[in-house]
Amino acid sequence: MRELTGAWKVIVGILVGIWGIFIIYTALLYSLHPLLQGGISLSIGLAIVFLVYPISKRLLKKKIPKIVQVFITGTKNAPSLIDFIFIALSLIPSLYIMLNWEEIVRNPGVFETYHLVLGGLLIFALLEGTRRSLGLTIPLLVLFFILYTILGPKIPGRFAHPGFNFTDILYQLYLMTEGVWGLLTDMTSRIIAPFIIFGPILFATGVGSTVMDLSTYFGGKIRGGPGHVAVISSSMFGMLSGSSVANAATTGSFTIPLMKRFGFSREFAAAVEAAASSGGQIMPPIMGAGCFVMAEFLNIPYTSIMIAGLIPALIYFAGIAAGIWIEAGRTGMGKLPKELMPELKAILKPERILGFALPIGTLGVLLFMFFPPQVCAAWAIVVSVVFFTLFGGPLNPAQIWDRVKKIWQGLFEGVVKALAWLMVMMACVQIAVSLISLTGFGVKISELIIEISGYNVYLALIATMLTAIILGMGMTTTAAYVIAAAVLVPALQQMGIDPLAAHLFIFYFAIKSGLTPPVCITVFTTAAIAGSNWLKSAWDSMKLGIGGYIMPFFFMFVPAYLMKGPGWEIAFIFVGAFLAMFAIEAAVLGYFTKPSTPIERILYLIGGLVMMAPDHWTFIGIGIFFIGYLLERFDIQIPIIGKRPVQIVRAK
Repeated sequence: MRELTGAWKVIVGILVGIWGIFIIYTALLYSLHPLLQGGISLSIGLAIVFLVYPISKRLLKKKIPKIVQVFITGTKNAPSLIDFIFIALSLIPSLYIMLNWEEIVRNPGVFETYHLVLGGLLIFALLEGTRRSLGLTIPLLVLFFILYTILGPKIPGRFAHPGFNFTDILYQLYLMTEGVWGLLTDMTSRIIAPFIIFGPILFATGVGSTVMDLSTYFGGKIRGGPGHVAVISSSMFGMLSGSSVANAATTGSFTIPLMKRFGFSREFAAAVEAAASSGGQIMPPIMGAGCFVMAEFLNIPYTSIMIAGLIPALIYFAGIAAGIWIEAGRTGMGKLPKELMPELKAILKPERILGFALPIGTLGVLLFMFFPPQVCAAWAIVVSVVFFTLFGGPLNPAQIWDRVKKIWQGLFEGVVKALAWLMVMMACVQIAVSLISLTGFGVKISELIIEISGYNVYLALIATMLTAIILGMGMTTTAAYVIAAAVLVPALQQMGIDPLAAHLFIFYFAIKSGLTPPVCITVFTTAAIAGSNWLKSAWDSMKLGIGGYIMPFFFMFVPAYLMKGPGWEIAFIFVGAFLAMFAIEAAVLGYFTKPSTPIERILYLIGGLVMMAPDHWTFIGIGIFFIGYLLERFDIQIPIIGKRPVQIVRAK
C-alpha cells in the first residue's frame, strides 16, 4: 500500500471527503436507487484503490528504471500511468450507469454492443482492483464461475447446465440489478459504509484510549490480568471495528508486550490476542460486515441478529478468559501491579465517558427503536463528531482545529484502509454470487451435500464447517461467508435447520479460519507482533477459542442459545455454558488446579460438553466434571494410563 504525498494525497483526500459526505447524506436524508448509489460509491472506491495499491508490491520494493515507474509501477508515494488507465476503465462504465440508470431500469432487456464493452471493462477493473488490494484468491474464484457459466453444457455429470454465452453474462452483470449492482454492492454502499467509518472516527475522538483504560482497570484485577486486558479490549474494539486483523494489530501492540512482560510465553500471548480479536466480529452491537448482509439475506431486522448472537459471543469470550485464568495458574501469574493500573478518576472524567457513551448509546438506542442501521450509524457519527469538536477540550480556535484534524484523520484512515477495498471486493464477490444464482450452482451443491450425508444433519454440518473454514483461509470473512451461505444454506434448510442458525453457523466458521492453520491471517498478525512461532501460536489460539468451534453445533439444536424460548431457560443454558467453558479449557490445556492426568482431562471434556446441553444434562455434566476434580484434588492416579504430568512453568 502506498503512502501518498503532496498532490496525490490531496486528490485522495478530496475523494475521501466527497465519499464521506455522500455516505452521511444518503444515510440521513435521501436514499438513492441501487444503480445510482452503487455507481457513485464503486467509482470512488475503485479510484482510491488504484491510486493507493500498486500493480505489484514486489516490484515497488525493487530498484527499477524510472520509465517503468512512470508507466507501470509508480513509487511508494505516487501512482503510475497505468493506474490512471484503470481508473478511467472503471469510471466510464460507472458514470454511464449513474447518468442513465432510469432508462436502464425502465427498459430491461434492451442493450447495445457498447453496453457489453462497458460491462467487460468494469468487470476487468473489479478483478484487478480486488487482486491489488486482497490478492488472487477472490479474482480466481470469480473467473472460475465465469468459465463455469460459459462451459455449462460441456461439463459432465450433475454440475452441467444449459450454459450462457458471453453476451448474456455481460448483460446480466452490468445492466441488471442482480449483477454487479446487486445486494452486496448496494449493502456496502448504503448500510455497511457508515459503520466502517464509524469505528475509526470514534477512535480518533479518543474512545480508543478510554476503551484500553477501562479494559486495563477491570481486566487487570483478575488472575492473569494482562491476558484479560486483551480479552476485554479486543471485544470492545472488535464490536466497533468488525475486523479481526485490524483489531489484533490495534490492541495487540499494547497487550502482547504486556502479557510477555508478566509471564506468558510469546506463543501464548500471540494466541490470546488472536483468539480475542477474532471474537470481535461476533460481538454485538456492530459485529462483522457479514451480519448486515445476513440481515438482508434473511429479510429480518439487524437487531434480531444482534440479540441472537449475544450469548454465543459472551460464551466465546468466557472460554478465552477461562483459558487465561487456567494458564495464569500454571505459570503463577497474578493480577496487574497497581502501578500499571489507570486511576478510575481519570477514566471517569465526564468528557471521556460521554465521548464513549453518547455515540455508542445513540447507536444502540436507535437500533432497538428499529431505525434503519445506516441511519443509526450516521447519527452516532454526527453525535461523536459534534461532541468531540465542542466538548473534547478548550474552545479556542487552534485546539478546535486540532480536534477537527483528528476527526478528518479518522475518516481518511477508515475510507482508504478499509472502506475502499471492501467496496471493490464486495462488488467483485457479487459477480460470483450472481453467477451462482444464474447457473443453479448453489442448488447443485446443496443436493450433493444432502446426498453424501444421507440426510444426516451432523455430517452435513461438518461438511459445511470445513467449507466455510477453507473459503475463509483465502479471502475475507465477509466474502467467505457470502459464498458459503449462497451454496450451503439451502441444503441445511432442506434438513430442517433454522435459517438464522444456519447463517450464523457459516459465519462463525468463516471467522475461525483466522485461527485455523495453515492460512490463519489473524495469528500471523499477532505472531509477528510477539515474535513467536506462528504454528504454536495457532495451536494455542485454537485451544483458547475452542468455544467458537463448539458453540455453533449447540446453537443449531438448542434455540435458547440464540435467545429463543422462556427467559428462565435462556438464563439456565447461559450459566451452564459459562461453567462448561472452564471444564473444556481445563481439558484442552491439561490443567485445572494442577497438571491433569489423561483420565481427568477426558472427564473435564465430557463434563463440559454435557454441561452445554439443556435441562437435566447440565447437572449431569457438572457431576462428571466434579468426579474429575475429585481425582485431581486427592491425587488419585491409575497406573500407566493415569500418571500425572510434572508441572513445568512455561518459558517467559
